[in-house]
Amino acid sequence: MSSTTVVNMMSIEKIIHHEPQYDRPAWSTPFWPRLRDSLIEDPELFNHLHLECGICLTDIARILPCGHMFGNKCLHAMIDEAFKDMNEGEVPFIACPSCRVVFSPHKDCSHPHSGKSMPTTMEGVYAMPATLSEGGVLSHSCGGCLAVEMISVVAVLAPVFTPPLDLAERETLIVYGTTANLHYWAVNLNLEDSETRYDEVVREIPLGDALQRVCDEINERLVQNSRKRWCSEDFEGLKFKIMLQRDVRPKATEYWETVEFLEEGFDLEMNLD
Repeated sequence: MSSTTVVNMMSIEKIIHHEPQYDRPAWSTPFWPRLRDSLIEDPELFNHLHLECGICLTDIARILPCGHMFGNKCLHAMIDEAFKDMNEGEVPFIACPSCRVVFSPHKDCSHPHSGKSMPTTMEGVYAMPATLSEGGVLSHSCGGCLAVEMISVVAVLAPVFTPPLDLAERETLIVYGTTANLHYWAVNLNLEDSETRYDEVVREIPLGDALQRVCDEINERLVQNSRKRWCSEDFEGLKFKIMLQRDVRPKATEYWETVEFLEEGFDLEMNLD
C-alpha cells in the first residue's frame, strides 16, 4: 500500500462538498463496488466525488450490504417507516429501494441494520466488507448488541484481574466501551441491578496490564468482525474503562420522610394562619 493510501484522510463534508475540479469530471455513481474499485485504482478520486442520495437527493453517508448508497436521514426514515405498522414483538424485513435485496434485520438480535458509513480514508475503503453479491454476509447481531456482549465479558473478568474493592452502600463498578466516533455502551458489574441509577462518577479503576491485553484482543476481534461482516459499527478506536460510580439520589424512605416533614410544616403554617 502506498503512502497515499495511508495518509489520504478526508471528512464526509469534504468528500461530498469538495472544491470544483474543472480538469476532471465528478464521480456521481452511488454504487459502492464500482466506487471502491475506482478508488483503489486511483485514490485521487476522493477529490472528485459528488454523491447524492437517489431518493432524497441529499448527501450520501451510508452504504447498504448490497452496495447501493443512500443519505443517512433517508435510510433511517425508511427504517422508521418499516417499524411504524408493526405490532409489538414483530420485526420487519427491510429491502434496498434500488435492488430489493433484503438487508435487515440481524438474525440473532432482530435489530435493524442501517448500513455502514462512507469511508473517508483509503484504509477505510480496504476495511469495508464484501457486498452480499460478492459473498459478504450480515453480522449475526447489530453493533450495539455485539458491543454489549463483549463489554459484558470484560465486566465478568474485571473482578478477577483488578484488586478487590470495598464498595460502599449504593456504589458499583461500571464497564464502558467508547469508540472513536463517541458511541458508547455501559455494563454494570452488578448484573442483577438494572434499576438503580449511579449518576455520580467517583473515580476510574485502572484496568491493569493483564485485563488491558484481554481488552485489546476483544477490540481486535470486533474490528476484524466488522471487516468481514456487515455491522453498522466499525469499532475502530474502541477503548474500555472501569468506573466506580455512586447513586446519590435519596432513598425511597428518605424521600417519603422528607415529603411527610414538608407536608406537616405546611399544615402547621396553614393552622397558624
